[in-house]
Amino acid sequence: MKQGSSAAETMRQEAASALNAAGEQISLALRESQPEVEALGEALQQLANAVSRRGGPGPEELATVQATMAQAITRLQFYDRMTQHLSHVQDYLARSAEQIGGSDPAGSWTGVHQQLSEQLLSETQRSHLGKNFSAGRLAPAHLDPVPLSPDGDIELF
Repeated sequence: MKQGSSAAETMRQEAASALNAAGEQISLALRESQPEVEALGEALQQLANAVSRRGGPGPEELATVQATMAQAITRLQFYDRMTQHLSHVQDYLARSAEQIGGSDPAGSWTGVHQQLSEQLLSETQRSHLGKNFSAGRLAPAHLDPVPLSPDGDIELF
């Protein structure tokens, strides 16, 4: 009986860690996108102001309008990054649910966690995932201390 309750406790802890890790990844995705959304809004406001002037932008303003448009388009890249990140978290939650509902729910969660770690786009994302698990539960390369970008910075992927 004690072994059954130990397996149930392990399962509960694994499920809690998986849900915490997924929640943290969602929070990170939203936090990383916020500065980009704000910058995009500012660029679009500048474009709207330039276009709404009587007669539109003059020849001297055209280069500025073009540069602002290019900046706005670049800022939209956050959406692709965020969508990829959240898709990986969605897959992780689905795999976690399968693990919980499987025939051996106390079985290996390592593969579930490792797959997400390999799909994540940046060391900051992997670091946030690693905070939810003890050393050795994810590949050591993903738990090595790395300098993290400040919140709001974009890591190239």
